Amino acid sequence: MMRIRTKLLLFFLVLIFIMNAVAYFLFQNGQRSVDQYDQFLQRYFLVNKVSQTTDQVYIKLNDYMVEHSPEYYDAYLNERKDLEDNVSALSKVMKDDVNQIDVDNYMNMITSYLDESGIVSDAFRNQEIDVYSEHLSEVLKIKQYIQNATLTLINSELTHYQGFYHNLNQKNHYYQSMGISMVIAAILLAILFALWFSQGITRPIGRLTYAAKEISKGNFDGPPVIVNTRDEMRFLAATFNDMRGNIRELVEEIEKKSELDQLLKEMELKNLQSQINPHFLFNVLNIISKTAYLEGAERTSDLITSVATMLRHNLQTLDKPTTLQQEVDSIQEYFFLQKARFGERVHFKIETDAAAMDILIPNLVLQPIIENAFNHGVESHEQGACIHLEIRDSDTHVHISVSDNGVGMDEATKQRLERLEDRTEQSGGNSQSTGLGFINVMKRLQLYYGIRNFFTIDTKEGEGTEIRIKLPKTS
Repeated sequence: MMRIRTKLLLFFLVLIFIMNAVAYFLFQNGQRSVDQYDQFLQRYFLVNKVSQTTDQVYIKLNDYMVEHSPEYYDAYLNERKDLEDNVSALSKVMKDDVNQIDVDNYMNMITSYLDESGIVSDAFRNQEIDVYSEHLSEVLKIKQYIQNATLTLINSELTHYQGFYHNLNQKNHYYQSMGISMVIAAILLAILFALWFSQGITRPIGRLTYAAKEISKGNFDGPPVIVNTRDEMRFLAATFNDMRGNIRELVEEIEKKSELDQLLKEMELKNLQSQINPHFLFNVLNIISKTAYLEGAERTSDLITSVATMLRHNLQTLDKPTTLQQEVDSIQEYFFLQKARFGERVHFKIETDAAAMDILIPNLVLQPIIENAFNHGVESHEQGACIHLEIRDSDTHVHISVSDNGVGMDEATKQRLERLEDRTEQSGGNSQSTGLGFINVMKRLQLYYGIRNFFTIDTKEGEGTEIRIKLPKTS
């Protein structure tokens, strides 16, 4: 992940590097032009100095021959030494293929000039009048030649300088245009970076703002906020998406708990309405049961005992779970009572797996399903009615099946039950014992285990119905 500060630092470093590179390039080229200009001036001044020194050599030599003074001879020698040094320097700087011939001729003339002047000075000191007179005129001629050659070299240098000056002006215009272009390019680059950088921040912020407004309206199911940049905004968007998911899960959990609390309150209210001092009722039923037993009505005593057992189980606190074994025991009492009422018209069958009987389930789960199978399925049968309860165990789940050979149900009723729509589910009517009903039971199981699609309904009109429930072993 590249931080926003790193992006800014990297951009400014690149911009500074480019500007410095351009400045260094311009500086180097400008310095090269200045060096060429200095070299030209040095050559010009050196040629001019050679010409002046040549004159001084002749003047000092002439003064020496007129005055016959050692001072003038020393001055002559000094000027001669300066001319030799200037000629040596001139040979180093005057290296040009264009005027190489002129330079070579110029150097040869100066050499000849020095030789002739040396002959004149030596002949004068030896009083060889004919020799120094002859060579003095030669020195004067060579001096004149040197003056003309100097003018020629200076003219050649000026001609060369014109081309140099023209190229220098062109380079200056080129460098000026390049500098302006680089400044404009840097400004455009900065603008493009600013636009890209601002979009990388404002666009995610806009998406987060929109998503936050949707959350404030109660919409937690919007699409996730996608950020393509690899900086803090991407981390912020991912954190925001996680937070919205957590809020959505929390709201769903709160809704489930609220729904469960509402169901429990309704059931507790119905339960309280049906209790009517349960301890007094249990005591009265026990007295009636013992009285019937003492009078020899053992069948009546057993029926009253079954009713008391069922009431005691049904009147337990509904928000506390019970074991599957206790639920089955209550169903057996229910079967006993219905068997006493209907006799051979209905048959009840229970098959259980001992390994599954100790799991905890919500209270009053099986009895409402059995009641629905009896009341809505087989009660209208004159004979041959059958209700079958089967409980099987597996590694991770407990499988419960309640089947009957009753009248079955139509497709609309099946779909309503599968969608858990309780438009017609009332506390009265056929739900005689508890008033809970099938949909209430399924909703409680759904909230208790936090699962969906845990039951199926197989039914056919005129042939019966089977309800299969698959419950996890952990809750």
